Amino acid sequence: MKIIVFIRQIVNPQVKLQGVDYFDTSRISEDDLIINPFDKNALEGALKLKDSESAEVTAICVGGIKPSKAVREAIAMGCNDAVEVVDDNYYLEDPMILAKIYSKIVEKIGDVDLIFTGCEEQSSSSYAVPAMLAELLDIPSVLYAEEIEKTVDRFRISHVLEGGRKIVEMPMRGLISCTDSQYFVPRYTSMRGILTSKRAQIPQWSNEDLKLDEATVCENAASLTVSSFSNIVIEKDSYILKEEEPDEMVDKLLAKLKEDNIKLGV
Repeated sequence: MKIIVFIRQIVNPQVKLQGVDYFDTSRISEDDLIINPFDKNALEGALKLKDSESAEVTAICVGGIKPSKAVREAIAMGCNDAVEVVDDNYYLEDPMILAKIYSKIVEKIGDVDLIFTGCEEQSSSSYAVPAMLAELLDIPSVLYAEEIEKTVDRFRISHVLEGGRKIVEMPMRGLISCTDSQYFVPRYTSMRGILTSKRAQIPQWSNEDLKLDEATVCENAASLTVSSFSNIVIEKDSYILKEEEPDEMVDKLLAKLKEDNIKLGV
């Protein structure tokens, strides 16, 4: 079984970049970069199948400030190999363009049985790519999967619906987008995996390898573009209660809440 997992590299949402552009790469260190959390859930789903079915898992990172960090982490988690795809002409903020690039990667690799993705990219809140990719490839898909069970020749997959859960069966060839359910909690990297990732030869692909029509994957072809991006800085005041008797501290706290017009309860 050959499995592809598409991952994206993002800036850790916990990084505070107040007063500077979020995309100012000069202010971002390697330690600030992480694999999109939902994509790590997808990695875990693929690696569970590798453990049980002797599957071959390839991680693909398209774009990113330093994609080599992301793909080496994927190998350290247990992927067999990985590929970086970087081309300055690709406009990756448009979901359809990203789906087109993904579909070309699948075509180039060939004989892919299963595709895993995260259900959403946290940095852009884009959740449309998995469905678009499945449509371009004309393969069945299950989105927002919570758990996977393999039967003799099919997968039984439970996924979330509004107000409930649905269990469906899917052929062995298809696409699954993963949530952050307990089933997909990412494993830790092992020392052996880290050493393997350091030795791994990571191929780098560009459009010379994928041979996409550049006019269809550049910013001019995008239907969705980023017009602006700014940081929201929230100013907070601190109020420290000195160590006193509990009753006195409660009275002072309630007085402060009343002074600031903060209501408690309904």
